[in-house]
Order: sequence, then structure tokens, then C-alpha cells
Amino acid sequence: MACWPNVRTMSDSTDAESVTEEIMLATYRALCTHGYPNTSIAKIADEFEKSKSLLYYHYDDKEDLLEDFLAFLLDRLETRLDEVDRDDPEEHLLAIIDLLLPPEMDDEDGQFRRAVLEMRSQAPYHEGYRAQFERSDELFLTELVSVVERGIEAEEFRPVNAEEAAEFIFSAANGAVERGVTLGDTDVIERNREIIRGYVESQLLRYA
Repeated sequence: MACWPNVRTMSDSTDAESVTEEIMLATYRALCTHGYPNTSIAKIADEFEKSKSLLYYHYDDKEDLLEDFLAFLLDRLETRLDEVDRDDPEEHLLAIIDLLLPPEMDDEDGQFRRAVLEMRSQAPYHEGYRAQFERSDELFLTELVSVVERGIEAEEFRPVNAEEAAEFIFSAANGAVERGVTLGDTDVIERNREIIRGYVESQLLRYA
């Protein structure tokens, strides 16, 4: 997935929701520490602060847990996108770009994104993973197309093909994250964020 909301903080919730969130947080910690290939249900249980039997009650298979983990993160991502200020199309678009290519990434962010890339590599062989990554891609592309179309209608953006612009921005951002995370070089992400923001200014803004 392109962007992940902060999993390190959890919201106020009911007891049942709290257990789910703590399982997801334990999964996040295990993935950051061990990466996808070396994460097991036992290693997730080691990160779980409640009784291990409680985790095993809910899950006995790593893949089912990770599929739910992806769905959990996507739900949070949808909420985060809904909270973006939509009043100004340019600012809305730049905010999405910052979600795709975060201005600040620490080592833990990089480790987690590497684990997600490892999971994405398994999508061709795992239907549940593939469904969640397809949902993620569609979520961002739909949001990008919508904001570009709004900018065109408001005569703030040039009359470009909104679908093509969305595909370019999304694919460029994904490629930058993959390179930066794989190489452990956050400068790649920073440079490409500025390049994509420059594309918005030079190719989309009508009055740049």
C-alpha cells in the first residue's frame, strides 16, 4: 500500500475493539522487528501485551491475521483521507501527495513500509492480500481522480485527462516509496515528492 496511518497510537474504544486494536499493534511491532518473511503468529503473540491465549483464540494462522491487519489499516486510511481539507483542490491534491510520500519518515516507518512491500510481493499468490491491495490502490486513484476533476471544474486546473494524471501521480509516488524503502534512502522519497509537486504546479495548475 502507498501510505499507512499511524499504527502506534490507538483510539478510545470498547473492550472488544481494544482487543482488536492491541492485536493489530502487536502485528505492527512484529512486522517492524522481523519483516514479513520472518513474522510468525508466535512472534506476533510475543508482542501482544495481553494473554497469548486470547490472540490464539482469535487467530491460529498468520495469513488470516495479516489479511485482517491490512483491512484494519485501510479502514484507518479511509478515515484519514476523509479528514483531509477539501475546500481547495490544489491543497487537497498536495495533501494526498504528502500521504503517499510522507515528509518525515523515521527508521520504524521505513521498516514497516519494507514489510508492507514484502507483503505486496505475495499478492499474486494470496487472494486475501491481493483484495486489500486492490482496495488500497482504488481508494487512492478514486480520490486523485476526484480532486483533479474538481480542480478542472473550478478552473483551477488545466483541462487534462483526470484518470491519466491520477495514474501518473500514484504510480510515480509508489515507485519512489519502493525505491526509497528498498535502498533505505529517504532522500529518494523527498526528491520525488518535490518532483511530483512540481508536476502539479507546472502541468496541472492553470495559473502557475
